This record gives sequence, structure tokens and C-alpha cells, in this order.
Amino acid sequence: MKGNVFWIEQHWTLPPDHLSIVVGGILSSKIRNWKIDEERALQAEIRARLEVPHRRAREIIRRGGVQIAGKVVLDPGYRPKIGDPVIVNPEPMKIRTALRKSFAEEMKILHKDRHIMVVHKPAGMLTVPTDEDEQEICLLGEISRQLRKEGNKRPALFVVQRLDRYTSGILAIARTTDARDHLKQQLKNRKVERRYLAISQGRSKLDEGVCRLPLFEDPRSMKMRLARKGEQGKEAVTRWKMLELRGEHSIIEAHLETGRRNQIRVHLAAVGLPIIGDSRYGVSSPWISRPALHAETLSFSHPITMQDLSFQVPLPQDIAQAWDAIQPS
Repeated sequence: MKGNVFWIEQHWTLPPDHLSIVVGGILSSKIRNWKIDEERALQAEIRARLEVPHRRAREIIRRGGVQIAGKVVLDPGYRPKIGDPVIVNPEPMKIRTALRKSFAEEMKILHKDRHIMVVHKPAGMLTVPTDEDEQEICLLGEISRQLRKEGNKRPALFVVQRLDRYTSGILAIARTTDARDHLKQQLKNRKVERRYLAISQGRSKLDEGVCRLPLFEDPRSMKMRLARKGEQGKEAVTRWKMLELRGEHSIIEAHLETGRRNQIRVHLAAVGLPIIGDSRYGVSSPWISRPALHAETLSFSHPITMQDLSFQVPLPQDIAQAWDAIQPS
């Protein structure tokens, strides 16, 4: 073993779904591999193949012990395709280490200069830590960690916009107070273009529209909802357009003019187009276990140079696969 490198040797005297791994000269036969031959949730697949309880199967997945087609999958509800190759380590690393490794593979810095950074945030990752757990892995913390590795002892980072934990996509982060203030002003003046893509369920008489329903945070559930009569709701404006239709499902393009928490999820549900995979505001789905919502495009003027900037990240694999699984009627 050299550094973090190890090599794999297959010994076909073992059952065909086993891999023997030589790590530093020590043979281990605990690693299992096979190809998917039945459509079901990953947790059910691991439970059946390893003959372990559901709780243990979920723990193996959440700790990063499962790779599908060479990529670590942490979602127990993920549905692999028939023929996908699976490698399982029944004794994986700790959850925090697994999460950090998975996020590091998906998190990408799209732009970096002395004033701003533009970053792709993977689904499942917080933008900033929560009050409940300040030590939880989040985008801001991982970027700071990376910058410190590059020699920045105390990197200054300022969040000017956030994405929901389970929403993937692009967001900008300021590195100076001047950049922060200028970006906030652009957001206030609605000069920042934010384009989202979502998979929705339901039919609408219109192909596009604008939802201007004010939003209100329920003090008991902490959920965002439409403001009721007598409540002081916050202004919220979402422009939406149907791009493609498959039976009762559609790809929706949404543009934010305001940036309230959970705004797109609440507004699309309000116009009869709830997002699939969204157990909080939308509808559950057999194809995806998180809200099928992705911040695809971000355009704004550089806060210092005023140069026009635009960034785009295509749909992540889980949303693309969910859409592929939906059959036209």
C-alpha cells in the first residue's frame, strides 16, 4: 500500500459475487460485488444480498460502504438500474468521513477570484451549519477547509444566497464585505438570474405563468406556506414554464425574482405542479428520494469588475434518471 492507494485482485475460487482485496499485503474477502438484476431500493438490495436487517443495510449505505457503477451512493432509497455493478464493503468508514468524501467528489468550484467564488453544491449538503448542529458538514465549512489547505489561514466567506439542503446546484459566495454588499444589492434589485429545473407531477391549463402568492413561516411547524388572510406574508415571485410533458409529469423551468426559503417548492405546489420526491411540500416518488429540484443556471455582474458572468451545471444523475424512468403516456 502506497499512501491511500490499494489494489484489487479477483480470486475466482471464491463465489462469483465476492472480491478479495489485498490491502498492504493482507487478504480480505469481506468486499462483495455483483450486478443488479432486480429493480428495488438500494437498502432492500443490500439487505437481501448480505442477509442483514434493514437497519444494518441502511447503516452500511449511509457510511459510504456501497458503490454503484464506481460512485459512492449514500441514499438508501436510491434505485439502481438493472445491470449496474455494485461493490459493497460491509465494514465501511464512519458516517462523517463517508459524507465528506462523497461531498468532495460532487462539490465543484466553478469560479474563484479575490472577491467571489461560484460553487456547485451537491444535494444533501447544507449551505451553512444549523443551530442544532454547528459541527455538521456544510458547503461553507468545506470551502473554508479547502482554502486553508491552499494556504489561506483565515479565509473570509460570506453567504449571499442559500440552497435548500436537498436542492443541488449553483450559488455564489462573497470573499469580501464589498463583494457581499454589491451582490446583495443585485439580488434586491432583481438583477441576478437564477434558473431552476424541477420534475413536477400534475397538469396545468397553462404552459407558463407567474406565481405571486406571499409566503409565511408557520411558527409551530417552521414550514413555509401561503400566507392566510390577516397574516403578514413576505412577497414572493416565481416565474415558471413547462418545458416537457410526459403523462402526468413535466420538466418545469423556474426563475426566482425573490428568494424566500422553499419558495419554488411551495409555489409550484400552489399552482398544482408539486415537485416529486418532496415529502414536505410536494409528492413522494418511486424514482427519487429527495426533491427533484436543481439550481441549473446563475447569472450576475461581477461585484467589483461589473463583468457579466454566467454559470450552468446540468441536471445531476439522480434527477436525470428519475426523468428517464417516467414513461410517456
